[in-house]
Amino acid sequence: MSRDRVLYLDVPFEHETGGDKNRSRFLWSALNSAFDVDWARILPANAPSPPETGNGIRPVLTLRSTRSPWWESDSVFRFPDPELEHFRQLLTQRNYAAVVTRFHAPWHLARAASQHPTRPAVAVDLDMLSSRLVGLTWQQAPSLRNRWFLMERIKLERCERVLMRHRFLVLLSNPEELAEVRRRGIPQEPPCRLEVLPNVMPGSDGESENAAAPRRPAILFFGSLNSAANMDAFRHLVDDLLPRLAPALRRSGVRIEVAGRNPPAWFAERLRSPDGDLVSLVGGVPSMDRAIRESRFVLLPLRVASGTRTRILEAAAAGRAVVTTPIGAEGIDVGEDAAIAATTDHLVDAVTRWIEHPAKADALGLRLQQRCQARYSPTRVGGDLTQLLSAWIGERKKAEH
Repeated sequence: MSRDRVLYLDVPFEHETGGDKNRSRFLWSALNSAFDVDWARILPANAPSPPETGNGIRPVLTLRSTRSPWWESDSVFRFPDPELEHFRQLLTQRNYAAVVTRFHAPWHLARAASQHPTRPAVAVDLDMLSSRLVGLTWQQAPSLRNRWFLMERIKLERCERVLMRHRFLVLLSNPEELAEVRRRGIPQEPPCRLEVLPNVMPGSDGESENAAAPRRPAILFFGSLNSAANMDAFRHLVDDLLPRLAPALRRSGVRIEVAGRNPPAWFAERLRSPDGDLVSLVGGVPSMDRAIRESRFVLLPLRVASGTRTRILEAAAAGRAVVTTPIGAEGIDVGEDAAIAATTDHLVDAVTRWIEHPAKADALGLRLQQRCQARYSPTRVGGDLTQLLSAWIGERKKAEH
C-alpha cells in the first residue's frame, strides 16, 4: 500500500538543535515515519543561504521571502509572485495529500495550498500563541519605549484570527493556550480543527558520556538569551531573587550560571551589582545537555512565555530537577515532580531548600525524568501527530468527493 505524500514547510533546521529546532526535527522525523515527505525550505528576507547538508535532509524547493508590509508582523513571511508560482508548480507536479507548515510564519503559503486545484489537506503547527508572548511582555513594562510589543500583539492576534478562519488542522502545544483561543471569541466549531500536540522530551546524543559528567556547584538558567521571555526572567533573577539568595549561595559555595546564545550586552552590565559575582554569564556552550547534567538543578524564573516549555523537558531528559513558575511549567504535566513557585518568596524558598538539601533535588529530578518519559516520548507524541494528520487527510478527501 502506497503512502500519502506530504510537503513540509519550514525554515532551515537541519544543522541546529534546541528550542524550536528540536520541534522541527521531531516533526520531520515523525512525519517521515508514516508518509513520504518533501521539505520546502523557506529563507527569511536577506538571510544567507545555508550550506547543503550531508545528513539526508535536503529541500525539494527553496523559497525566499520578502519583508512584510507595515501592518503585518515581521514574523509572517510574504512571497513575491515568482516564488508563489514555483510553489504552485510543485503542488501540481507532486500532488501532495497534505501540506504541513511549521509555526505561523509561512501561513500565506498554507492559504495558497488550500486554494490550489489539487486541494491538499493543510495543517499548521502553530505551536504557541506568539501574540500571548509579546502581550505578556508588554504587560510587564507598558511604556512608550516598549510600544513595539503592544503593536506586535495587535498584529499577531489579527494573524491568528485570520488563520483560524480557514479549514486547517491547527496544532497548539499548550492546552491552556487552546483554551485562550476559545476565550478570544473563536467559535466553538470554527472552520479549522484545533488540537493539542505537546513538545517531546529530547533524546541525548552521547548519553552515556554525558551521564557521567561531573556535577559542579552550579544552578543553571539557560535558553536563547535574547528572547523577550528570557530577558525578563534574567531581570527577575538579578533584581528580585539574587539579593535574597546570596546568603545561601555564599554559605554553600554554589553559583548561578546563565547559559545560552546571544546574551545582550546589558546582561554583563546588570551583574556589576553587589551580588553579581555569584552569577556567571557563560553564553553559548558546546553541549547544553552536558551543561544541564553538570548542574545541581535548573532554575527558570519565567514571567512571560508561550507554548510548552521545552527547557523543562530538556532538564527532565538529563534527570535534573526544575524550579520554575506556574507559567514556566504551563502545558506540561509535572505533577509534584518539580518545584512550582507562584511568588518571589516561594521561588527563593525552593531554591534555598535545594541548595541546602541537594539529595532532595536529585530525587525529584529522577522522578521528573520518569514522568516525562512516560508522557512526552517522541514515539508517543509522534504517533498522535501521524494519527491526527491521517484523519485530517481522510476528512479532506471525503469532502472533495
